[in-house]
Amino acid sequence: MRYSLFTVEDFCRDPDFIQWVISPTHQSTAFWEEFVNAHPYKRLEVEQAISYIRAMQLSEIEPDPERLNELRTRIWEQVDQESINVYRSSNRVYLAAASLVFALLGGLWWFTQSTTTFHTSYGEKQEILLADGSKVTLNAQSEIKVSKNLANKPIREVWLKGEAYFEIAKRSNTKFIVHTPETHIEVLGTMFNVNTRREKTSVVLTEGKVQLMNEADHPWVMKPGQMAIVDKNKAILSHNVIPEHYHSWKESYLIMEDKPVVEIVDMVKDTYGIQIQFQDSSLLKKRLSGKLATDRSEQFLENLSTILECDLVKQGNGYEFR
Repeated sequence: MRYSLFTVEDFCRDPDFIQWVISPTHQSTAFWEEFVNAHPYKRLEVEQAISYIRAMQLSEIEPDPERLNELRTRIWEQVDQESINVYRSSNRVYLAAASLVFALLGGLWWFTQSTTTFHTSYGEKQEILLADGSKVTLNAQSEIKVSKNLANKPIREVWLKGEAYFEIAKRSNTKFIVHTPETHIEVLGTMFNVNTRREKTSVVLTEGKVQLMNEADHPWVMKPGQMAIVDKNKAILSHNVIPEHYHSWKESYLIMEDKPVVEIVDMVKDTYGIQIQFQDSSLLKKRLSGKLATDRSEQFLENLSTILECDLVKQGNGYEFR
């Protein structure tokens, strides 16, 4: 069920959810009650979304066209037009729901202000101590949004783009959830690495326990030493790994164990924003083992060229291996 992956913002944008809040029926109420009973961890988000919608205090009557156009214009100045998907209907209730979606986007602008954003540039890492005692190490060219007043919330939430290593503080009767474009990672108290690059989310569990929620609504519980990959279609694949190999970037090292050169090139692009070319494309298929320092990009590339037995030539903003 798609609603199991919804955030508060998603609920506030969903026309069916909005229609239920502003004009409930026995059928729609039964549906949402059944949903919350089946997904108790979503209860708080549902309640928050209901509060935001009701706080708008908009009536269900058809709005004046001129005022609606003014409202639309004001909203487009605050949010990206592609972030909304409105169901069109001649039915008055649906029209009211659609109008409320437009108005809610103004409220959603306020909602986004309830998070704090941390961002790193190419070649930069950042350690972030959260209010609840958890620690996040953010890798290069990554972003994380953290709920404000995190320590006081029964559900602690963050939203990640890029890569980060989490050390979650244990707290009784609370959950910690990491949202990524492909999945939600529910945590009790643990250490794990998350990478959201290239339209997939990979999670490597060092210790503790986490569970992933996929589109099919089947929780996937991970064990220490496992790596789970969730693709853009929400499918989950899992296999055993050595966790230290996947968070060695924290100590500015790349640990390779039969690692394809093409993956190393991707890491260079992600970490430094450097474009790499190979005169001999067959080198991309080679696999390497060993340990290389990553604190200085040029030194790293020179060491890599030595291992590959080729020359490193600088070209503009990138390099070519010859």
